[in-house]
Amino acid sequence: MKLREIILDFTSLLDVTMIILFFFVLYSGIDAENATEKAKAAETSYTEMQEQNEKEQMEWRQKADEEWERILTADANAGKNQQALSAYNDGKGVTFNLHEVEKGDVWTLSVLSGNKRIGEISSDESRELKDKLKEMLKKAGYSPDDVIIGTLTFNGNDFGTEAAVPTVESAIMSIQREYKDLYFTTINISK
Repeated sequence: MKLREIILDFTSLLDVTMIILFFFVLYSGIDAENATEKAKAAETSYTEMQEQNEKEQMEWRQKADEEWERILTADANAGKNQQALSAYNDGKGVTFNLHEVEKGDVWTLSVLSGNKRIGEISSDESRELKDKLKEMLKKAGYSPDDVIIGTLTFNGNDFGTEAAVPTVESAIMSIQREYKDLYFTTINISK
């Protein structure tokens, strides 16, 4: 028997294998880049969320501290509040009496501390009403730190009180920004 020489040519098989290997390396590199980008984006997102959570925690801590301080202050002010209520019950509060002098928008606001008349403010001074009211409170001996209980009284049957009462109420409310413990009620004395 004669041996024949068999020649196998693997060149084309090698070419196909190399092409497949080339694409595998190429696409695995692209997938690695995508995975790296996704990982970086996730890390950035996690860092941002962590910073946001820390910021929110700080805000909540600050709000809790402020609320705790308010509770402690309210407890500390309980004595001042009780003294102001007792003084009001004894007739020593502040009274703002709105009187109509003429028909229309002409009025006078008398300010009393207890039974003592502190002064009067007329409708001509309504542009300066806020400052005049603060001046009257100072004349009565009140400071912005004091607890003040007062009443605004008026006769609802008088012509013009419909316009005057909101003006005076607004002025009293605007001084509550400075006099934080100024409490007042409005009383209509009409029959």
